[in-house]
Amino acid sequence: MPTRNICLGTALMLLSCTTFAQDKSPARFGKVSAEDFKQTRYDLDTGASAVIMADIGSTAFDSGSEWFEQVYKRYKRIKILNKNGYDLADEEIYLHQQGSKEESLQHLKAVTYNLENGKVVETKLESKAVFTEKLDKNTIIKKFTLPNVKEGSIIEISYTINSEFPYYLRSWAFQGQHPVLWSEYEVELPEYYEYIFLSQGYNPFYIKDSENSRKTYNLRVRSQTGYGYSGVNSENVSVSPGVTRHRWVMKDVAPLKEEGFVTTLRNHIASIEFQLASIRYPNYPVQPVMSTWPKFMEEMMKDEEYAGPLTNNNGFLVRTVDEVVKGASDQLDKAKRIYAFVRDNYTCTDFSAVYAKQSLKTTFSKKSGNVSEINLLLVAMLKVADLDAAPVLLSTRDHGKVYALYPIAARFNYTVANVHIAEHDYQMDATRPYLGFGKLHADCYNGHARMVNAEAVPLAFEPDSLREMEVTGVFISPDEKGGFTGHFQQQATYLNSYSLREKVRQKGEDAYFKELEKDFRAPIKLSNGKIDSLDRYSFPAVVEYDFKLDMEDENGMIYLNPMFSEAMRSNPFKSAVRRYPVEMQAVPDVNYTLSMQLPENYTVEDMPKSTIVKFNDGEGVFQFLTGQQGNMLQMRSRLKLSRATYSPEEYESLRQFFDIVVKKHAEQIVLKKKS
Repeated sequence: MPTRNICLGTALMLLSCTTFAQDKSPARFGKVSAEDFKQTRYDLDTGASAVIMADIGSTAFDSGSEWFEQVYKRYKRIKILNKNGYDLADEEIYLHQQGSKEESLQHLKAVTYNLENGKVVETKLESKAVFTEKLDKNTIIKKFTLPNVKEGSIIEISYTINSEFPYYLRSWAFQGQHPVLWSEYEVELPEYYEYIFLSQGYNPFYIKDSENSRKTYNLRVRSQTGYGYSGVNSENVSVSPGVTRHRWVMKDVAPLKEEGFVTTLRNHIASIEFQLASIRYPNYPVQPVMSTWPKFMEEMMKDEEYAGPLTNNNGFLVRTVDEVVKGASDQLDKAKRIYAFVRDNYTCTDFSAVYAKQSLKTTFSKKSGNVSEINLLLVAMLKVADLDAAPVLLSTRDHGKVYALYPIAARFNYTVANVHIAEHDYQMDATRPYLGFGKLHADCYNGHARMVNAEAVPLAFEPDSLREMEVTGVFISPDEKGGFTGHFQQQATYLNSYSLREKVRQKGEDAYFKELEKDFRAPIKLSNGKIDSLDRYSFPAVVEYDFKLDMEDENGMIYLNPMFSEAMRSNPFKSAVRRYPVEMQAVPDVNYTLSMQLPENYTVEDMPKSTIVKFNDGEGVFQFLTGQQGNMLQMRSRLKLSRATYSPEEYESLRQFFDIVVKKHAEQIVLKKKS
């Protein structure tokens, strides 16, 4: 089975000289023949709507107007197999800008090819069809749609980007949602720039090699301080640094598709990215670029768009905080009251944001803001109450993992609050309306996080540490009309309790119980439904209701699925093969018991046999136990795992384990009327 490869390396490593492999993609811009249209089905994905025939990129450093500039080139050839692949004709090219500097898009070519009467007919993109959109202060997008795209079309795109930002070395994805026949990236780095390489994925490289050489650059630099530093006059300089070329190629890469129990495919797509670690200009001290965690947090604590305002007096909060904590018994009670106040009175407008777009005072008065604005306000109010509070930066599950070794700001997208009381730390998120004090939503359990303080304290929110127990009990007895009555009680997991509260607040309890009634695969009528702890957010919710069943058929037989609505009806692991981990939200422990009193005029014709199945030498267990004592039938199902995350190598055994669960949950109790 393939294993995930996460590689950290530097561009200044002593690399052995190797000759670049001669293998090249046969695709060349404009060289499209009738032969290229013949194949319409690909074994990599027989249901593909498009195939990436070639995706080739390169980044090299060249002589710029001031010191170096990067030259990024990209060429793509794509075959559109059916209408579902038309979206690949929509192209977006992102350009970085900072101050007066801006990356420039040059030599853009885009052509659509169609086979008409055995001849290749091309339709070129017109320059007026390219639109510019400003995404934010640092990003511009060039957008266009290739013309005359049909089923069977081949499209080609080629362009160059010139960049004066050495720290912004473009990443590369070898894999996506469509099969890729050839994906290649080449990077040429002069020794003055030290980069960290970050690679991930489960596909092996077809080619991975490097070559050392030396190259001469003729530069114009500011003469007063030289090499990239600010000065008055400029002069021509010739330098000949060592240069290392790296080349990565993947061939015949299958698409990575969405499946259940995955955080985000961005964590698993075969890709490589780069982080500038330092600049080593000749005759000058090394300039560190990549920050340490303490340095990064020092900057975040000073940043006026993040934690900087927390050091201010923030006197506008004093009166409100005093009212909220009035009568509090201790520091913990103060923290709980402040948290509840912010949670219940403020609305989150954006659940993926690090920096504040408005001041603390504006957030306070508007009673709304993004996730960081609201939780920074919570921290500010805790501080006004003389509590030891700090923000915590993390990345949610759908945003991707944070690298624990060093800080990359773009990896974060979420802020929560931390308060330290009596040797205990409590994390809070006031943007989620149904979370209890000291609780976080499952989205936050995504591994490494960091406290925004001088020590940059590391935290770990691992789904393996989030243990969720569900306990369900059902009692059934015959009634005087020949049917059955029963009582259902379930203590939900904490995560399910959050979802339940959200659903009930939106639709009401009556609608909630009507949906439950529909979920039964039996003629059932619910009554006396109630939900305990609905407003006690720190506790799991408890659902209870009575029900009536009419199960007898015309032959005097009763067929009863003892799991009712709690049965696992299908295996959540559909694919025969999975190349990336199974990532559950939490560690499950699901318990279900049934007690059933038999009618006096019935006997048991058939009942599921007891089964105990262990997963991976005791790392999980499924118990399905049945028994009869007199006129009472007993059944218990328990599904318990010890981890939330499983490697691709464990996928097949996990899938087989859940197959057994589904089969046992489908078995019935059969009762027969006495003759």
